[in-house]
Amino acid sequence: MSESFSAPTGPPPLLSEEQLLQLHRHGWLFMPISDSIQGQIDNLTKEVAQFFDRPEDEKKQSYPASQGTEVGFYPVASEKEYITFRHHVGAVPELERQVAQVWAALASLLHRILCDIARSSDIPTSAWDQLLRDSLELPESSQSLDTTTTLLRLFRYYPSGGFAAEHVDIGLLTLCVGNGKGLQVLDRLTEPPQWRDAEGPTLLVGETVKVLSDGVIRAGAHRVQPNDSGRTSTVFTLRPSLKDTIDLSVFGFEGQLEAKQLWAAIKGSKVNINATKEIREQMKAKRDAKRAKRDTETAVG
Repeated sequence: MSESFSAPTGPPPLLSEEQLLQLHRHGWLFMPISDSIQGQIDNLTKEVAQFFDRPEDEKKQSYPASQGTEVGFYPVASEKEYITFRHHVGAVPELERQVAQVWAALASLLHRILCDIARSSDIPTSAWDQLLRDSLELPESSQSLDTTTTLLRLFRYYPSGGFAAEHVDIGLLTLCVGNGKGLQVLDRLTEPPQWRDAEGPTLLVGETVKVLSDGVIRAGAHRVQPNDSGRTSTVFTLRPSLKDTIDLSVFGFEGQLEAKQLWAAIKGSKVNINATKEIREQMKAKRDAKRAKRDTETAVG
């Protein structure tokens, strides 16, 4: 008598149990990537270096900054310059071709890791589908900006520049691939917790995964320290799509929630560490004022 079995859902597992435990405890993981993906990132790094060598006015004209620091070219005096891609623009075709290639490869990789996280948490792998719609490939136009929040950001840090205070990312998962020291992650299992230099490609859990796991999975605390020699970095952040209503039952909660509502709540509690120092301070003051007002209203009520 033959037995039938259901085929496993989602992509095949990638991370080991030990690696998944590391993600749960710390919110970060030093994770080797394939030679193929590393080669694509290396080629993109060379291509964007040529772009960064262009005059600043030309860079701003090619990729105008918009939505704060969320789109386009953005220089921070004496610290760094970077370009953020959220969609095709058409200004530098070869650069964008390589951006699209790396985007697709890293989106597929991080989707696979989300499925591993789901399996380890008794969540169906399909739970992420509602949060990834139209996010796994570089969107064709700016019409996607209201609903596709995923981004690929390319940094050039100047020598002895590029500081970012301790923070966690707001998305689902982030992969950072740099050349040289600068990124540090917080080791929470030491007493007291200690900062560690990133060792190769580094995976970071974002605040959205922490929230949807009810805090079972930590968000990866990290910071950036200056490097005397300067460095470059490729950062791909897989963020939730805002197109759908989230079925919370698949994550162990009740009811439904508009993805835009969840995203606004998470995003509103964070400070943009990639803005200029003055803007960062203004954002922090505004956030603190909101919290103080809320606490006062709660106390009165």
